[in-house]
Amino acid sequence: IICQGDQSVKFFPYYLCKNLQEAKNINKHPVHLAINKEFHIPEENVAIEIEGSRRRILKELINDIGKGDTIILTDLNNLGENIDDVQSTLFSCFKKDINIYCYHPYSRIEPSAESCMSFLISAQTQIDIQNLKSTRSKHRTLKKPLGRKEGSKHKLSIYTLKLKGYKQSQIAQQLG
Repeated sequence: IICQGDQSVKFFPYYLCKNLQEAKNINKHPVHLAINKEFHIPEENVAIEIEGSRRRILKELINDIGKGDTIILTDLNNLGENIDDVQSTLFSCFKKDINIYCYHPYSRIEPSAESCMSFLISAQTQIDIQNLKSTRSKHRTLKKPLGRKEGSKHKLSIYTLKLKGYKQSQIAQQLG
């Protein structure tokens, strides 16, 4: 627990396990031991869920913890089954001012619109690239990639304005 002014910040590791046996042995897992050593987490703050439960425990955890607390993950994929689930979970955390710390990459996602947008854009871009590669390799024998060339210096601004509901002509006019 870290004190910030009058309030204390708590850490809640969340593990998504493949089966009941893995969940029972989580206390002996090297990653859990490393996280516990670094953050000194009480046993009652550890949340363990088995795959296939639609992240019910994660949703309860987000509802129960307070502003400024931190959920520690071993993988960002634990936040949802697809990009929409991940996006929904991230926005729920950001609305409540809950921090997300991904332990393995040693990166922290700050609860700000910019970092959330950049994560979502990068995740969406990866999905689109994978879809494009699989489509091209299975059904086409083209030498150059499909679609327009990428590289607009306004890419992040365009995505942000699109999400705010602006039309293409309004975005073009606003960005010059």
